Amino acid sequence: MTLYSASVPVFQHYLQCLRTLVDVADNYEQSTGKPVLKAALAEDMFGFAQQVTIACGFTVRACCPLLGLEPPQLAGGDRDWTALRERIDATLLFLAQVDPDAIAGAEEVPVQTTAGFATHNFSGADFVSNYAMPNFFFHLCMAHAILRSQGVPVGKQDFDGFHAYPSGFSFLSSPEGKG
Repeated sequence: MTLYSASVPVFQHYLQCLRTLVDVADNYEQSTGKPVLKAALAEDMFGFAQQVTIACGFTVRACCPLLGLEPPQLAGGDRDWTALRERIDATLLFLAQVDPDAIAGAEEVPVQTTAGFATHNFSGADFVSNYAMPNFFFHLCMAHAILRSQGVPVGKQDFDGFHAYPSGFSFLSSPEGKG
């Protein structure tokens, strides 16, 4: 497994799932009138749209040091549903242009990054596996949790694109008990 195969295709897959989640959330907001775009799990946490843009940002932050590039300014943002889609699409376009050979051998590239107010130094491999990927998934999970907390009908299958459950399935009523 290469550093590229352990990161870029993973980011691409989950960003595609996130793109679908954004569409579901937008449709939910339009059909119910319940605001979701800026909803948060707690007052002092980032809202849904910001969680999405931060997740996108971590994919770019993961790749650029390995490529010897400064992170580009991506289109879109978090101001509305259209801007959110533009940000995900721009991130996917960036990732599609990452050459696997350009990352080959970057496992030992020194990477310095900030985490809040802390500065950390990593090897390329440790930066991706111990910092960028976990942060990407943290913000992705927060976005999903916000949608669930707002009543948006999404589940594990929407999060990862692999699981499948019959319509109306609930872990609370399954023979396995609570999930």
